[in-house]
Amino acid sequence: PATMSENKDQTMMFGFCEALLGEESRSRFDYNSEEEIDNLVIDSADSESEQELSDDEDHLVISENENEDTHYTGRDGTTLWYASPDKANVTPKANKPIQFGAKPFAKKAKTELECWNLFFTNDIVEEILLHTNVEINSKIIPENPNTRAYIIKDTSMDEIMAIFGLMYIAGLNNSTGYNLTDLWRSDGTGVDIFRMTMSLQRFNFLQSCLRFDDATTRAARSSEDNIAPVRSVFEKFVANCHNAYSPSQCLSLDVKYIPFRGDCHFRQFMKSTSAAYGIKMYALVDTKVNYTINLEIHAGNQPKGPYATSYEPNDIVDRLVKPVSNTNRNVTFDNRFTSVPLVTHLLKEHGLTCTGAIKKNQREIPRCFMKMEGRGVNSFRFGFQKDMTLVSYRPRKSKVVVLLSSYHHEKTLDQKCTEKPKPEIVSFYNSTKTGVECVDKLTKMYDVRNYCKSWPILILFTMMNVAAINSFIIYRENNNNCKIRRSEFIRKLGLALLEQHLKIRKDKNNLPRELRKRIFEQTGESLYDPPAPSESKTYKRCRDCPSAKDRKTKYNCI
Repeated sequence: PATMSENKDQTMMFGFCEALLGEESRSRFDYNSEEEIDNLVIDSADSESEQELSDDEDHLVISENENEDTHYTGRDGTTLWYASPDKANVTPKANKPIQFGAKPFAKKAKTELECWNLFFTNDIVEEILLHTNVEINSKIIPENPNTRAYIIKDTSMDEIMAIFGLMYIAGLNNSTGYNLTDLWRSDGTGVDIFRMTMSLQRFNFLQSCLRFDDATTRAARSSEDNIAPVRSVFEKFVANCHNAYSPSQCLSLDVKYIPFRGDCHFRQFMKSTSAAYGIKMYALVDTKVNYTINLEIHAGNQPKGPYATSYEPNDIVDRLVKPVSNTNRNVTFDNRFTSVPLVTHLLKEHGLTCTGAIKKNQREIPRCFMKMEGRGVNSFRFGFQKDMTLVSYRPRKSKVVVLLSSYHHEKTLDQKCTEKPKPEIVSFYNSTKTGVECVDKLTKMYDVRNYCKSWPILILFTMMNVAAINSFIIYRENNNNCKIRRSEFIRKLGLALLEQHLKIRKDKNNLPRELRKRIFEQTGESLYDPPAPSESKTYKRCRDCPSAKDRKTKYNCI
């Protein structure tokens, strides 16, 4: 009886507070804001977009040591959170160990090139070759005798692969944003492998001609799809990413920005990054090994038709998690995406749990979870429902953060934080949220991007960067977790992509002898030296010099 009376008094008190404070108006979410925790970086530019509590709520004081209520009520007046998991009838789910690693067919790839070919398969490279040659043939070549035929001729499979190899090696030399001319210098400051593979003019010409779709139907397809020039190749690449590898238990979903200032219908202003403009993408990454499982391009306002896409947070998450649907994995994301309806949807429709920071303007959060007054630093408060847990944590004096998880169902503290107790949900969030950020950092170390004005080429660069990281992960796993530096792997991959083209190029007699000698050394062969001419040999007119010069020589080519 005493308990029922106490609950009744508490219910009346909540009702009185609701009537006194009034219901706050809903605000439209700003999906570009971020909420970081503890040791993570806070983006101050985005913090302004969060909806703050009104000033008339400041009198609500929460004591760190007060007796916990039986339940808390969200600001919507209907959502209940219980202070104890027992009250919420929580039934902890058994987390079965998940087998992760390369798929059976991918385990056969042993060399650097074989692992890379899991992502850039022959059909992708052949499609690029086909449409690139069409673009080359459509070029209007000026009738200029100084125009060299070898620069503007059709390309081949081995030369396309060589282009990719040079891009990777250029990334090793930190050439992003710099003039590639320096790599082709012959004064001793350049890199020999570039001159050995092709001329700078040929490289620039081929890169400008790279195409990924049928030019004859491009206009019609672009009228209903903003990313029509790359959709076919990009979707094949993404399918290869989630077909080649089975991810671990914990995944991370986040936004990925690619700096770009060229002409693009869906280029966006990126206020939270150092680059002002760029292309926005979404990525799903395995946080254990930083393997990219899924990618999606934010194509802006798509025309009405088959490619019309919603970029609401729930819809973005729903599309990206499809490769791991019903696998009992956990997805971590920030407050761009986290909401109670999304957590419920992932559990019911995809069989996935999730953990994420949640915006303070979400109506399901109780007011007492967002106030700082009366709470000590490192204090926390839990709220439980049958399938999810809410925790409010004050990491420092001026901040309170709220997290929502369907992966955790107990009041567990991180045992590693002995001096400052911290909920395990907070530590788990910090350790699993940065998967996409880690991939971006790895990309910047050996980025293949160089100066370009074409956004489809930028998408190719992004695919190549992701392929280099993913293939490195599979290569190490398939070779007994060998200890090889990623820079060494990329160097060997670049040289493997060049090898076939160098074997063809070494037989060209019009190259300088010293350059041919270096090519022979690179391919593991020795240049044949013709026997020295006999002293008694008569002088003859040089066939390559103008006849008016009447130059004589005793040497001849064989």
